[in-house]
Amino acid sequence: MKNRDHVLSDLGIVFFLVLTFVTITFTAQDADHYVQNLVMLNVTFLVILITYFSNITLGLVTNGVVIFFYISYTIFLVLVNGEPLTASSYFWIVLLPLYTYVVSLMTSRNQALQNRVNELEDENVSLSTVDPDTGLRNFRTLVSDAKIFIGMSKRGQIELSLMMIKFRHYKEIKRILGEERLPLFIRQMTEVLHRSLRAEDTLYLIEKEDITFGLFLITDTAGTKIVEKRIRDHMKTEEFYTITAPYEVEIDLKIGVFHCDNCKNGEIVSPLEFIEKARKEMEYDVG
Repeated sequence: MKNRDHVLSDLGIVFFLVLTFVTITFTAQDADHYVQNLVMLNVTFLVILITYFSNITLGLVTNGVVIFFYISYTIFLVLVNGEPLTASSYFWIVLLPLYTYVVSLMTSRNQALQNRVNELEDENVSLSTVDPDTGLRNFRTLVSDAKIFIGMSKRGQIELSLMMIKFRHYKEIKRILGEERLPLFIRQMTEVLHRSLRAEDTLYLIEKEDITFGLFLITDTAGTKIVEKRIRDHMKTEEFYTITAPYEVEIDLKIGVFHCDNCKNGEIVSPLEFIEKARKEMEYDVG
């Protein structure tokens, strides 16, 4: 497939040079229709640009429109002025589609490469386990890690809690800060959360549009309350004004915690159920 794209692209370049030579030669020799040929030459290169920067379909549609008007103009000259049909009358009708096809051959390699890049980007997004802006693990990793943590909790090896953290009025904050300052704001929030946690706690960014963090805590219910208080206190004392200026932005959190007390009894059977229960607990936090 790669060799075929290379060959088609190379053939396209060769044919384009040949057609350009034929066009220049014909235009130079047909002095009687100099103005007409000059106009059609400019229209032809306009069609070439459209085909090059779009696709062959749009190029052919543009060709059809141009050829229709050109034929109409030629018929008008024949019927009204009595001008005879010459080689020039047919030349551009044949040449325009040829140019479109040749340019599509030239760009076939670039289009194939662009399609491959798009496929790799989509594959990278689908397989990615880390958010590129914050360096935090994402929802995919949270689900995967939940299986391990829940298994350990069922065997009685750890006390497990899942904390969900969301920012009230985040969409309003997003509109205030704009696209330029928002990544800085998210990064600073992430740093505050990291400073509030212990080394064994694991932080995830599970939703980015309406930003939501997930946090696995290896502790009991009393321990989660301590962590929750520490997070709220740090958020209140953190200085965000250097990023949000000239606006004072109040950081108000919604926090929900689900402790895996029943994991040992097998009541929590899936990571998604565990996550959903923690999300519901967060929704109960009305401030």
